[in-house]
Amino acid sequence: MELRVRLGGVLDGSRAMELLQVLDRCATGEVILDFFGIRRFEPFGVEVLIRGLGGLRQGGARIRCSGLPPCVAERLKEQEIEVAGFLGRPRWAPWVP
Repeated sequence: MELRVRLGGVLDGSRAMELLQVLDRCATGEVILDFFGIRRFEPFGVEVLIRGLGGLRQGGARIRCSGLPPCVAERLKEQEIEVAGFLGRPRWAPWVP
């Protein structure tokens, strides 16, 4: 079974916990998370997300993420979570031309 989730807005602690609760109930097999619509990543939300996705992966789910800032992508790769490259202008880095 494959579960695809497209996210938008701000990723804060409460949104990350909400996402992880949904994934915990529904995630079996492959989980694809699309972060392209996220305008801002808050530090606590990122920490909650990283710990939670690491736990899901250890529980047997295959997790793939896209649209993440490099610092978040690197932390997820450390948890052995697959991260797709980013195409286009990232919204989380407004200084990029």
